[in-house]
Amino acid sequence: MKSRQTGYCKNHFCEQMLKFSNDVVLAMTEAGRILMASPSIESAWGWSTEESFGKNICDLLSEASCEPCLHCFSECVVSGNSVVCELVVKREDHSCNPYELALHPLEKSYEDVQFIGIFRDISERFKFQDQQTEYLERLKQTRRELKRKEFELKSALSMVEQANQAKSEFLTNMSHEIRTPMTAIVGYSEALKESSNRTEQHDLIEIIQRNGDHLLQVINDILDISKIELGRYEVRKEDCSPLKVLQEVMTAYQPKAAEKGLQLVANIQETIPVTIQSDAARLKQVLDNLVSNAIKFTDNGVIHVEIREITQSNFERLLQFNVADTGIGISQEILKRIYDPFTQADSSATRPYSGTGLGLTLTHKLVQLLGGKLSVQSTVNQGSVFSVTLNVGIQTSQIRQSGRRLDYSSKKTSSHTPPDVSGGRPSTGMRGRVLLVEDTLEIRRLFSFMLSKMGLEVVTASNGKQAIELFQEAESQEEPYDLILMDMQMPVMDGYEATRFLRSQNHQLPVIAITAHTLISDREKCLAAGCSDYLGKPVKYNVLSEMVSRYLNATLNLQKYS
Repeated sequence: MKSRQTGYCKNHFCEQMLKFSNDVVLAMTEAGRILMASPSIESAWGWSTEESFGKNICDLLSEASCEPCLHCFSECVVSGNSVVCELVVKREDHSCNPYELALHPLEKSYEDVQFIGIFRDISERFKFQDQQTEYLERLKQTRRELKRKEFELKSALSMVEQANQAKSEFLTNMSHEIRTPMTAIVGYSEALKESSNRTEQHDLIEIIQRNGDHLLQVINDILDISKIELGRYEVRKEDCSPLKVLQEVMTAYQPKAAEKGLQLVANIQETIPVTIQSDAARLKQVLDNLVSNAIKFTDNGVIHVEIREITQSNFERLLQFNVADTGIGISQEILKRIYDPFTQADSSATRPYSGTGLGLTLTHKLVQLLGGKLSVQSTVNQGSVFSVTLNVGIQTSQIRQSGRRLDYSSKKTSSHTPPDVSGGRPSTGMRGRVLLVEDTLEIRRLFSFMLSKMGLEVVTASNGKQAIELFQEAESQEEPYDLILMDMQMPVMDGYEATRFLRSQNHQLPVIAITAHTLISDREKCLAAGCSDYLGKPVKYNVLSEMVSRYLNATLNLQKYS
């Protein structure tokens, strides 16, 4: 009695397990006829246990799954082991779902039951696999798209590089083509002025010089902006004196301020360092533009240029340069785009102030290159204040403790007395023999004129090859040259190749490069070729005279003590 109850409990427990199982469990004959089904068949396949009784398993499968199912039965009989396969079950409503069949053979058949088949729904697995396949396909598509984009980007970058290279070459050639004739215009007008004693001619020549200088400034602004955009504008931060930079700017623009009856005043407030870490040439260019604009747009009153230290810590020292005027001012609308290229406060055809609208654009870019900030405050008809704030570095020398106010308005410009060119050469204290190498006839004549005025003997060559031949001939005749002025861009043989050849032959005489290319890298290229120094066109007489004198004196001293 007890064993019968125990058997009943086990059977009841098994029935409950099958009832709550999601898997469909079938008891089947060797031929696949269903003799018993778990209750889950109704919820899973839509068949009741009574309806499924006596059906062949193939009746509940899709047509394509019958043959794999029979093969599964056959393999299970032959091997005597459990077999797993995937089938598609056809529900009572004719919908289909994928299932995994685990077919287990019984060791002893019971009422013709030979196999127990456990069917597990694998729809979610298939769904996941489909999603995974779709994801992988999308990933492959994305990778193909990325490769295509990468190819397009490389092609675009290549085109940009080619365009930049072409623009850079054009910029270089344009610089040369513009600066060379400007050298002739500026140089010959200077020479003509010095050789003329008539006041009327002096006035006309000054007009030519003034307009030539203005044109050169416009050209420089355009080229500088192009260099910055190309990333070819170098800034070198070195020790420099802010007071020296300010004095040079104030001295240069005092005559223009005096012409308009303006007071030009410099204020050095609070404590400022004697030296700062910056690029003196670029800082001067910034202040030049700001002071020039202040004078240009001010008809009466005063121009204040101020230097003040606004903060100092262990990490930075901020120095501020302020240029304030009492001019026409700038409207709030224009202030929003004041640094845009070609922007002018008044762009009408009848505007009283001319200009290209490039000055502030260039100034803004230069201040950014210096690592600073340019700001402006302005009121129409009252004036403007432009402020340049720079981090000048903490490694500076002693601090100037006292403030000063310098009024440049009272300073008088020294009158220029033209040299006597009526007869003989003016006494400059120079002597020596110079080889001038320049391919442009007008520039050769101009430099020959200026060098002759210095009291020097001049021999000319039109290219590097001819220069080497003349140099070797002079050496063989024991009439050596004391200095060479070498243009760097010439036909047949350029100045770089000619200079390298001379240095390879151990000739140590000074070679001064004269070129229309004015980048710092151009200067370094000249020095790398063996040049002693560098002059950028156009070259004015006093600049040329100072450099020639310096190198001739060094050569003569070397000869004297050798």
